[in-house]
Amino acid sequence: MKTLYLGALLAIITQSPATAEDRVSLPENYRETFVEYLSLDRTQNHDQFIRLFADPVAIQGTDDSGELPAGSVLVGEVYSVLKDENGEIVNTALGRRISNKMVLIAVMEKNDGWADTSSSPIDVGDWDFAAYKPDGTSAGKNLDACRACHSPLKASDYLFSIEHLRTTTD
Repeated sequence: MKTLYLGALLAIITQSPATAEDRVSLPENYRETFVEYLSLDRTQNHDQFIRLFADPVAIQGTDDSGELPAGSVLVGEVYSVLKDENGEIVNTALGRRISNKMVLIAVMEKNDGWADTSSSPIDVGDWDFAAYKPDGTSAGKNLDACRACHSPLKASDYLFSIEHLRTTTD
């Protein structure tokens, strides 16, 4: 009887949707093993700057459908920006913000079947998210805010920066 109960419990546990924190981890040494493919003023947040890194799978670009393949991992280092004594954002002569202090490390990972096992009702395909403090510990962020921001971008595989990863042919 105990064996039957434990077997049923194990089946329930293994079929439960994984939380993002369980399946999206902060890649070790991503600065050395990933490619930094874009750095820019963050469009969604006027007082932030972001550096984006792609793993070897994602940096190969999109497939025939225009999407990145399963196994793609993207890391975004989010920085606050320099402000003057009045709290105004300082811009360079080029009109760009100046990164200041790293405030968050955001991770997006794509794997086959993740859309079917997501713990969130917000559709981001087979992508999932995680957020970490600069020291690598969990940021405790509501990841549905990330999903909601990316959800309208279905045509670009839920990414703001797909053009910078898109494979082109001559």
